[in-house]
Amino acid sequence: MDLAPFHGWIVFIHIVGVFAFLLAHGVSAGVILRLRSERDPGAVRTLVDLSRRSMNVMSLGGLVWLVAGILAGFSGNYWTTGRYWIWASLVVAILIIGVMTPWGRMYLNKVRVAVGVDPKTGAIDASAPVDAAQLDAAINSGKPMLLATIGFGGLAVLAYLMMFKPF
Repeated sequence: MDLAPFHGWIVFIHIVGVFAFLLAHGVSAGVILRLRSERDPGAVRTLVDLSRRSMNVMSLGGLVWLVAGILAGFSGNYWTTGRYWIWASLVVAILIIGVMTPWGRMYLNKVRVAVGVDPKTGAIDASAPVDAAQLDAAINSGKPMLLATIGFGGLAVLAYLMMFKPF
């Protein structure tokens, strides 16, 4: 099937997927940055629940972003032109997802456990005692600025590759 006539629409859907992903992902990024200064168990529970609730939109946006980006590669005939920017973009995206997803999830799960939230279901055991030292250790175990740098830097590289198609 020739997708070339639909290239503009496919790129549009790709960009909408990126926007949806970034909007929902911004919730988790904001949560991780806010956790650095929060020690009230109730507030921490609210923050980690907010992050968990944004995951469906983030996942859907990421899937649309990835699938539409791959389709745009076909509709624009980029995969077989002998230029490698699109391949580099795919590798960068997969590397960023492969690093940030488990790293962010492990960090937030430590915090969830410390305040009595089941990491899998999001069920809250508000009656469970919260050890302030354990909560502090869980919150301090993350590297939010490093995650933000990887995420922002990776997106900047992707934007550069997509806009300028350097090689």
